[in-house]
Amino acid sequence: IAVNILEWGKQNIKFVGNINTNKSSRHDCTPQIIVNHVSEGSMSSMINWFTSPNNNQSSAHFGVSKKGEIYQFVAIEDAAWANGLTSGIENATAELVKQKGKDINPNWYSVSIEHEGVWAETKGKLTEAQLEATKWLHKYIIEYVKQKYGHTIQPSSKTIIGHYEIDKKQRPNCPGQLFPFASIIKSLTEPYQDIKGHWAESLIRQAIAEGWVKGYPDGTFQPDKPLTRAE
Repeated sequence: IAVNILEWGKQNIKFVGNINTNKSSRHDCTPQIIVNHVSEGSMSSMINWFTSPNNNQSSAHFGVSKKGEIYQFVAIEDAAWANGLTSGIENATAELVKQKGKDINPNWYSVSIEHEGVWAETKGKLTEAQLEATKWLHKYIIEYVKQKYGHTIQPSSKTIIGHYEIDKKQRPNCPGQLFPFASIIKSLTEPYQDIKGHWAESLIRQAIAEGWVKGYPDGTFQPDKPLTRAE
């Protein structure tokens, strides 16, 4: 599965970043969260802005068009300028951001995805092609980070978040109320086929989505297996 998803990335992600694209060091931080955004413009304007010599303020790792095309601007090994704050970090609602505090820039430990769209028109809802593409992109990012850093981003509402959870004052509508977080997280936890039809399936899925539990490395959940003391 790992080889397949990384190969998928090589075939479906187009790198378009250039020497003008803003980036920085991760300062020895490991990517731990994926932050979703709405671009407030077209895909072409996003590409132009993130590769423009006139832009010395912002960037993102990836962009997903309404047609389901995926573009990459910044390598995952680098920090993109999408989620950081110079002030107000104490107002963040994302649990990890609150834990790390104001002295650690969220850009250093996040991977950012922009989605083509305008909040006033879509409220964050994605096209079918866009949703399918971003589901695969999330899988790719998780596997890439696992292979590169030895860290597994466990898919949940704590690790798959919106920009508003970092900067609720300036970005309260990013990516929007209709952004399909639940659908994306569910697609990332589907390997647990052995919970289908189980009496506790809905409760297990809820617990997984909220980051309380996870399955076994072989892709099973084993819902009726007794817990060990360590577990």
